[in-house]
Amino acid sequence: MTTLDPAEQHADRSAAGRSGRRVRWRLCAGLITASLALSYSLSALLIVIVAATATGAPFDPVQLLVAALPGWLVVHQTAISVLGAPLSVLPLLPTAVTVLVTAEAAGVLARRSRLRRPDQAWPVIAALALVHAAAGTAIALLLRGPVTALPVDAFLSCGLTAGLAAAAGLANRCGLVYLLWSRVDAQVWSGLRAGLIGFTALVGAGAAVLLVSIAAGAGGMVDSMHRAGGAGDAFGTVLLTVLYLPNAVAAGWTFAAGTGFTVGGAEIGPLAGAPGLLPDLPLLAVVPAEGPALWSFAALLLPPVVGLLVGNGCRVVRGLTARLLAVVVAAVVTALGALLVAALSGGALGSGAVSLHPGALGVATLCWVAVPAAAVVWFTEQADSALAEAESVVPEGAAPADPVPADPVSEDPAGQDPGAPEDVPDGPGGTEVAADADFPDDDAADAGAADTDSERGGELAADDGGSDAEEPGGRGKRTGADPAEFDSW
Repeated sequence: MTTLDPAEQHADRSAAGRSGRRVRWRLCAGLITASLALSYSLSALLIVIVAATATGAPFDPVQLLVAALPGWLVVHQTAISVLGAPLSVLPLLPTAVTVLVTAEAAGVLARRSRLRRPDQAWPVIAALALVHAAAGTAIALLLRGPVTALPVDAFLSCGLTAGLAAAAGLANRCGLVYLLWSRVDAQVWSGLRAGLIGFTALVGAGAAVLLVSIAAGAGGMVDSMHRAGGAGDAFGTVLLTVLYLPNAVAAGWTFAAGTGFTVGGAEIGPLAGAPGLLPDLPLLAVVPAEGPALWSFAALLLPPVVGLLVGNGCRVVRGLTARLLAVVVAAVVTALGALLVAALSGGALGSGAVSLHPGALGVATLCWVAVPAAAVVWFTEQADSALAEAESVVPEGAAPADPVPADPVSEDPAGQDPGAPEDVPDGPGGTEVAADADFPDDDAADAGAADTDSERGGELAADDGGSDAEEPGGRGKRTGADPAEFDSW
């Protein structure tokens, strides 16, 4: 058997490392190319559908492909100007589809490249964001004629959209979620989870308001489609309505929260409203013309329900003070989510504007969530304390219960495995993470580790010298991970 000397072994390992990095960067380049192509294809498909169904519109493939360039900017939430009129009320549905596709592609890249650590995720996120930002800037500089865009807006919006999508796709696989979990207290982590529950309930409440509005104003929507002209034009208005459905869901939540929204000179709210001229679109035909409808007052019951759900999600935390802290964190997360979506859903529309009042909505959402959630955790804490006191009281004349004999094996430290940890913490996804586990080494992983979809970022190591904190619900001790241990990508 031939044994290589240390120099030859080091050279082989260096060559293998360089080859692995080249493969990773090729996969990253493929991901960026696929993301650009898919988002442009989505924009071109929408432009072609509109041009093919519009009455009397010329169908020139070259012009349609050129028109898809500003459409690509719109998909990435870049404000544009059409014939000098600003347009920043952009549909959120194409953006959501693009973000989901990019996040899934980033997850596939992480699995194929065996990316497992947070320091391996940042190069992918940065590369994807910078390439999209550069592409958006180039398109904005090339646009001439009826549609224009500011290069600075294109750089920021395209880069942020692609970067956030890549971070979402790599967060679990590369351990970004676990890194956050290991750095925050247990009650803060529970508050973050409850905040996600609250935001999901918030979206459901806005969708419920929109569904009731569509049911009540279905006749007006049909009349608006008839006024559009031929069947092709009516189909175009329906397609526009579908693309703006997420914006309408956000408007439904502003309606339920009581802050309302503004379209041009018209103010729409559950308690009062100011009439005004609205564009003749099917989606705006559901707005009551004579002020709030009778069912509008029932919409005010939805925000307290969201707060009750958040409070129920914070009950897993032990102690009244910790529960109230989790409620505050959850309320802030929910309010920030509502504020962000409201800011993205509004904007300039020609000489007017569509405003969902993001600031007022954020404050209202914070109050709607925090007050009912705090009441839930307060009363449940009192009920739990009363139940514990009742169980600890021994009735007069009752014989005390016989003590349960202790297990000699569990009490004897010598009977335990000296190498096994006493308390194994649960990861953020519910999986057990060994307290002295190490991040997997790249060479060992490439040599024998199976690349399965079940590998998660929760495999990140916990440093033995980290601080211990109790996991939400008392699941165990948490051990922090030292980012200095991460190797280079």
